Amino acid sequence: MRRSSTRLMIVGGVAAVLAAAFLLAVPANLTGATDEPVIDTGAPVDQTQCVPCHVDLGDVDVPGIKFSHGNHLLVSCEGCHSRMPHQDGVTERIPMEVCFACHGVQHGPQGELATGECEDCHTPSFDLRPGSHTKDWAKKPHATTAERSGINGCMMCHEGKADCDGCHQKEKVDVGPMPNEYHTIIQPRPKGPSIKIYPEGPVSMSQCVYCHPDLDDITPGRIIFAHAAHLQRNYRCEACHPTFAHSVSGVAKPDMLSCYRCHGLQHATKGQVASEECEKCHPKQFDLTPANHTKAFVTGEHKEMFDKDPAYCAMCHSSEFCVDCHRGKKVSPNAPGKMVIPADHRNAKWLKQHGPQYMQGEGACGSCHDDKSCKRCHKTPMPHPVDWAKDHRPPPGIPAEDCNICHQDRRECQNCHHSGVRTADLVRKNCVPCHDEMKQVPATAIKNKGFAEHAVHFDVEKTKGRPYRCYECHVDFGSSKSAQSLELQQGHDLRLCYGCHGALDPMNALIAPYPGKALCVRCHTDLGV
Repeated sequence: MRRSSTRLMIVGGVAAVLAAAFLLAVPANLTGATDEPVIDTGAPVDQTQCVPCHVDLGDVDVPGIKFSHGNHLLVSCEGCHSRMPHQDGVTERIPMEVCFACHGVQHGPQGELATGECEDCHTPSFDLRPGSHTKDWAKKPHATTAERSGINGCMMCHEGKADCDGCHQKEKVDVGPMPNEYHTIIQPRPKGPSIKIYPEGPVSMSQCVYCHPDLDDITPGRIIFAHAAHLQRNYRCEACHPTFAHSVSGVAKPDMLSCYRCHGLQHATKGQVASEECEKCHPKQFDLTPANHTKAFVTGEHKEMFDKDPAYCAMCHSSEFCVDCHRGKKVSPNAPGKMVIPADHRNAKWLKQHGPQYMQGEGACGSCHDDKSCKRCHKTPMPHPVDWAKDHRPPPGIPAEDCNICHQDRRECQNCHHSGVRTADLVRKNCVPCHDEMKQVPATAIKNKGFAEHAVHFDVEKTKGRPYRCYECHVDFGSSKSAQSLELQQGHDLRLCYGCHGALDPMNALIAPYPGKALCVRCHTDLGV
C-alpha cells in the first residue's frame, strides 16, 4: 500500500484553505448574504445553501466512512462540493480523488496537510478493495483499464515500486518502472441549471422537483399517499404544506388533523370531499391504535386529552362510538362496561346552559351526541343537516321556542334574516308583515323591548322629513352601532374553497366562479364590499 509522504500536490489545496479563512473573517453583509435565505442550485456551494435544511452539519452518516464537516471548517465548501450535491432524488458523493487534494499531501516544511492513512477515514468493516477489482484483476483487466484511463488513478492506493514493479518484472511485462506518486488532478464537473428555491416563500412545485423528480417515490410504511391524486384536483401545495417542508428541525410533514380538512368532510349537497376510510391511507399491516392509547388512557385518562383537543379524538372516533361506551356497551376490550356521565351533566343548570355552550363550541357535544341522542329531548333535527340553512323553518307542530334553546344569542339569526332590508326604511309597512306585534299602538305598550324601540321611530318622518334606514344604526342586526363591541368573528378556512373557486384547471379554464371577495359576499352580504 502507498506511503502518503511520497505524494505531490498539483491543485491549490492551500488556496482553498486561505479562501475559506477569509470568508470566516469577513462580515456576512460583505459576502452578499441577505436576510431572506435562497438556495441557488447553480451558485457556488457555501454554508448558506445548506443551513436552511441542515441544522447539524457535523458528522455524516455514510456507511464505511468516518467524516465530519466540523473538521473541515477552514476548507471552503466549494473546495469539495463543486456543485449542488442534491439532484434528481439522490445525493452526490464526493469522489475519492477530491479527498486526495489534501489528504496525504506534503506541503513543504508544514508537513502533511491531512492524514493519508486509510483507517483514519474508513471504518474497520469497510472493504478497501474497489468493486471493479475482480478476482482476476491483477491479470489483464487492470492492464486494460490502465491503458484506457492511465495509471495515475492507481497511485491513489498503490506505490509503483512496492506494489507494481516487482510483479511486472516477474511477469516480464515491458512497461518500465511505475511512478511512486499520485498527482492530484481533479476533473471539472459541470454545474446544474440555476434554480432558485426560497425556503421562506410560498411552497410550490418548483421548490421540490429539482431534488425530488418523483414526489411519490416514498418508502411504503405508515401511509399510502399520492401527490398526483391531489394535484389532479388542483389543490395548491401550500394547502397541505403551509411552510417549506425541510428545516433545521427536520422534515415538516403534514399532521393527520390537516388531512381531515378534506377527508370525511361533507360539502353540503356535493357529498364527501374525500374518503375517511382508514385503509384508503394506511396499509393493512399498520397498527391503527396510537401508542398513547394505554388501558389507563381508555378507561379514564382520555378525558384530559378530549378536553384539551376534541378534534384529535374525532379524527378516528364517531359520536356513536363515544355514546355506546359511555352508556356501558363493550365497544372495545378496555371499555369500562358501565354508564359514564360527565359531572357537569348531572347539574340541573346544565339543561339550560348546554344550548349556548354547544353554539360556542364548548365541550364538543358532537363527539358524544348524535342526532338520535338529541332527539330524545329536541323535536328539531339535531345536529342540523349540512343543508339545513336552505330552509330551516320549524316543521309543523314544532314551536319556534325550540330554536331558542341553542340560539339564545339572536345576532347571527338577525344578520341573515334582515340582510335583504339593510337599506330599507324603518316604517310600519316594512316591519309588521313579519312582526305582527309591532302593529300595536302606542308602540310603548309593546312588551318586546326590541320591537318597542324600533316601533317608536316609525313616525320620525313627520319631524325629520324622512324615515330612518336600518344601516344608519346597525353595523349588523345583532345590536345598535353605539352598543356593539366590534370584534373579529371566526372565519372560514378558505384555502380549500379557493382550490376551485377562481382557480384554473390545466386547460386554463375556470373551475368555479367567484374568486376572492366575490365568494365571501355570496353569503356575507353585510360586509360592505
